[in-house]
Amino acid sequence: MTEVWYVAVDSVPAGLAALLDDGDRERLDRLARQRDRARSLAAWTLARLVLARWLQRPPERLAFDRTCRHCGAGHGKPVADPAVDFSVSHTGDLAVVAVSEHTVGVDAEDTTAGRTPVTWALSEPERAQCRDYASFARVWTRKEAVLKALGRGVTVRPADVVTSGTTLLSLPPGLGDPRDFTLHDLLFPTPYVGTVAVRGNPGQVTVRHGSTLIDAHRLR
Repeated sequence: MTEVWYVAVDSVPAGLAALLDDGDRERLDRLARQRDRARSLAAWTLARLVLARWLQRPPERLAFDRTCRHCGAGHGKPVADPAVDFSVSHTGDLAVVAVSEHTVGVDAEDTTAGRTPVTWALSEPERAQCRDYASFARVWTRKEAVLKALGRGVTVRPADVVTSGTTLLSLPPGLGDPRDFTLHDLLFPTPYVGTVAVRGNPGQVTVRHGSTLIDAHRLR
C-alpha cells in the first residue's frame, strides 16, 4: 500500500512546531526566508503525523536517521522505521508526503512557477513532450520522484533519468533497473501537479487530504 497526503501550507499553524525535534527546528531556523520556513514546517509536521498513523507512535517521539546510504554523511534520505519508507515535497502553498511499504519518492510542482521549460534537465525525447512550462513541470515531477526514491537528489543529472509518460525508460549505470519503478501521476488542486515513484509493486495508491490530521492536533 502507498499513501500520498497533502495540505495547504497556511493550514498548518506555527504551534505545531512543538511536534518537531531539536534537529528539525534547527533546520527550520537555518532557512533565511519566512515562506521557506513555513513550507518546511508544513511538510515535516505532516510527515510526522502520517508516519505516526502508520507506525502507531506519538508523532513527537519519532526519530529520523539521515545517514546517507551512499557516502555515510548526514544528508541522506530520512528513515523513521526500516519497515516504512517516506518522501516529502513542498512547493508554493502545497506540502506533500508519500509513505509506503516500498521504496518511494514524491515530488510536486507549481505549473505556473516558470515561463519556459528548463531544457538542460530534459533528455532529447522529453524535450518533445514539453511545449510549455506546465508540461515541463509534469515531466520534472516524474524525474524528481525517481531521484528522491533513489536518495540521490542532485548527485545525478536529471537529463539522465529518462521518462515517457509514466514509464521510466532509463537510469544512469549503477542505479538499478528502470523496470523496477512504477510512476503514478497525482491530482492536486490547481495549479499543482505531482508524481509518486515506487520501487516494486505499490499496490493501491491513495491520495488523501491531511486536514483531518492537522485539525486533530490543532485542537489539542
